[in-house]
Amino acid sequence: DDDADIEEDFARWKEATLPLIRKYLGSSTPLQSGEDSAEATLPEPTWKILEMDAKKVWTKGEFYEEDTEPVTSFDARHPYLAPVSTAIELTPNADRHTLHVEVDLAGSGMRYESGDHIGVYPANAEEEVDLLLCALGLLDKADTPIAVRAIDPFAAQQSLFPVDTTTYRAAFRHYLEITGSVPRAQIKSLVQPFARSAAARSFLGPLADDKDAHAAVVTAGCLSLARLINAVHQVEQQAGVSVEERLQLPVETAFELCPRLQARLYSISSSGKVNPERPTITAVVLQYDAKTEDASSAKMGARRCGVATNYLLGAVRYLRGDRSETLAPDHQALRAGCLLSESPNLPGAADASAVEAVHDRKGHTMQSFTLQPAPGSACDNGQRALALPVFIRRSLFRLPADPSTPIIMIGPGTGLAPMRGFIQERAQLARERGTGREMGTALLFFGARTEANDYMYREELEAHFSEIQKAAPQSQIITAFSRDQPQKIYVQHRLAEHAELVYQTLLCGQQKLGGPSRAHVYVCGDAKSMAKDVSKALASLIAEREGVTEDVAGKWVSEMRKLSRYQEDV
Repeated sequence: DDDADIEEDFARWKEATLPLIRKYLGSSTPLQSGEDSAEATLPEPTWKILEMDAKKVWTKGEFYEEDTEPVTSFDARHPYLAPVSTAIELTPNADRHTLHVEVDLAGSGMRYESGDHIGVYPANAEEEVDLLLCALGLLDKADTPIAVRAIDPFAAQQSLFPVDTTTYRAAFRHYLEITGSVPRAQIKSLVQPFARSAAARSFLGPLADDKDAHAAVVTAGCLSLARLINAVHQVEQQAGVSVEERLQLPVETAFELCPRLQARLYSISSSGKVNPERPTITAVVLQYDAKTEDASSAKMGARRCGVATNYLLGAVRYLRGDRSETLAPDHQALRAGCLLSESPNLPGAADASAVEAVHDRKGHTMQSFTLQPAPGSACDNGQRALALPVFIRRSLFRLPADPSTPIIMIGPGTGLAPMRGFIQERAQLARERGTGREMGTALLFFGARTEANDYMYREELEAHFSEIQKAAPQSQIITAFSRDQPQKIYVQHRLAEHAELVYQTLLCGQQKLGGPSRAHVYVCGDAKSMAKDVSKALASLIAEREGVTEDVAGKWVSEMRKLSRYQEDV
């Protein structure tokens, strides 16, 4: 795994390596950054776009053509449209949205186990879709039926999308990642060659050639393709460049710049043994502001929204009855569905990205989504129903097969998700075994911002642990609420405070460890700091009680990883 930016690391390797290869092969040097872009050869397109009149057009984010491709089993390529059975907000009084979404797999044949992941295919918000359509000059023909074919007749992939015919709008809404920052290498190879004005070339040149300039402008500004094009157009306008001479990016190139929209994977927060057909998602909604001076003055401002969590928030909003309107379908039903939007100007506005954003009481931007109600429901009455395209991905994040094995779970925030499934399973096992049969101690270290507003699933967890304690009396929940006192307290601090309890749990009845513990440790959450700090805290408390150095204790923890007794889902 890359620890920073894999695109940037590859770009640096490529820039250092290709000149050596050219020198060895005796080939000519490509266009240098100082040369006139107008003299450069434009990149060869991979795809050709065919605008057509089609009898059947797929616009709802279909992943396969049901008429010609019957599906008997569901996976990442063939997701199941799972009805949403529950969609609520867990922490209504907190300053962030934390969601609980449950889907129904009945009839799909899919099953899951505690620790598995559920993949959800989201849709891009209407504001983001229209922002890109406008930047590419496509808004007037956004609903034109298109087929996107490979130019090379021998290419392994002959069609860009999983369906034969779609529209520009549906392609950007359902099939392409349109909100990510444009990598430096792609600015150089796919955007810069189309810059015709000196103003555009002088703006794009540093972003393509200088890693630091790219980081300061594109990465910090979270410049998606649409925002990058708009930034170039603004520079050209200030320089007096005519509209005809401004940057015009071909749609075929935009399709190459935008990768396929990927499913987002979430640790399932329920037990497959307790609720085999009802996996749940626990997620916090991601919104933040771009960190550049120009971001707030740009179209749609500085606010950036995570694609999938805001889509899930849209599902919660829709099912609780928030404002939505049925779209009047044309003869091909290209705009059919329900538009979820808090703005009274939609769906009437031609450009959703130009409509003033609406914010909720937490200061979050309420994005707009086109949703497809489940059969038998409608968005303009009280019988709303929704389905999400999902699949199950197996994981090695598993409870020990022997229930007498102690477990230590560290899950701050939504890192609690897989732990909730483990706890449900252990509680059910405790009820089945009764008080006569011993079960391994279960410790849960849970952290959040505040106890009053952010302690999700509190009553449920306390009820489960009261059951577990009947079979494993030392089991308990240990909490760390970082903002409930002047000094910040996190789960790694609680590990140190409860070092003796943790150590006794790791011993599994032994006098000394003398090596890797037989107990199982689970960590879920932030990989950058929390996971590393937890590992260090664990090694430190082991070293102190075993009378060994922290390096030796760290090696024992590493051995636990190799033996799948220390597992991380981060």
